[in-house]
Amino acid sequence: MEQINPATRLGKLLDWCSRQKATDLHAQADRRYSIRVDGKLLRVTDGQFPAPSNNAIVDMLREAFSSSIYDCVERQREMDFSFLCAGMRYRANFSKQQGKQSFSFRVVPQSMMKFQDLGLPANVLDLIREPRGLIIVAGAAGQGKSTTARAILQKLNETTALRVVTIEDPIEYLFQEDKCQFEQREVGVDTASFADGIRNAVRQDPDVIFLGEIRDRESILAGMQAAETGHLVLTTLHADSVPQVIERLRQFYPAPDQANISALLARCLNAIVCQRLIPSAFGKRIPCLEIMKRNVGIQDCIARNDMLLLAGHIEAATNEGMHSFDQYLMQLLQGNYVTEDTARRYANNWSMVEMEMHGFIPSSSGILKHGE
Repeated sequence: MEQINPATRLGKLLDWCSRQKATDLHAQADRRYSIRVDGKLLRVTDGQFPAPSNNAIVDMLREAFSSSIYDCVERQREMDFSFLCAGMRYRANFSKQQGKQSFSFRVVPQSMMKFQDLGLPANVLDLIREPRGLIIVAGAAGQGKSTTARAILQKLNETTALRVVTIEDPIEYLFQEDKCQFEQREVGVDTASFADGIRNAVRQDPDVIFLGEIRDRESILAGMQAAETGHLVLTTLHADSVPQVIERLRQFYPAPDQANISALLARCLNAIVCQRLIPSAFGKRIPCLEIMKRNVGIQDCIARNDMLLLAGHIEAATNEGMHSFDQYLMQLLQGNYVTEDTARRYANNWSMVEMEMHGFIPSSSGILKHGE
């Protein structure tokens, strides 16, 4: 893996970001650097690091990276890979803006957080007790879905003897084997594509397949087929709610094929976990989750693509470990994990939350139980 010398200009910039506890660093020509700390975007002052010109960014990258990597960055409009600097691992995206070089780096923590340390509810762990099927962890960018997915894998690693094959682009976290055996493959290095990686993984005696991200119709179909043939498939997707996950998966396909995709999803989709990180009452961020689990009613809604009825089934099935964002948000509020101002700001329907809190509609109490 590419390694950056900490003594380079980029190495010194990354070291400063690390001391600020920044998770992300963004650079654009002729604009001040920006970093993200606890989910908040902050501008770097000129007194700390001056706004770089395009030439300054180019020179900094050319100094830091090997000639083969830099040549690819210069030649391609967009490029993703990961690198190391001073023992820290970073996920890098390089892009062009108005013909000038930009980049975004994200820290990939190498100390795996325990499942319970993430503030996730215990009902997420129930999802991995099924030996087969598709589980999707969804959320917008920067909402912690990759961290949650890897915490689920780490929980399996601590508890169950399984063979796990991962297909990632790029590989972010290297698992230390405990009870599980891991084979981690990187797209572009170890396999040509996510779809090829999944198709080959099925022949490698896996119990669990982790697909870093769903990006195209081929990887969706390969993942669903792997789930149907007796494997537990875990993946992530950019979507903000359970209905949006279903819609996004369908929209990868032309209209004539969407009914077949809905039928296949209804058969193989075990669960969807949608995650948003919201400000906690303690100054950090806390996950607020919407969880859907397959049952007969859920299967029927997916097969018929009735998303309105699907949302109703989720809200009515808290005794089965399902809940909407607003139901879980109410539990966070009642447990004093978030303030009322935060709940009001992030609720999908604050009026309904208030009505449930005051007993005007049936309560969903008892769904907030943290993992062990």
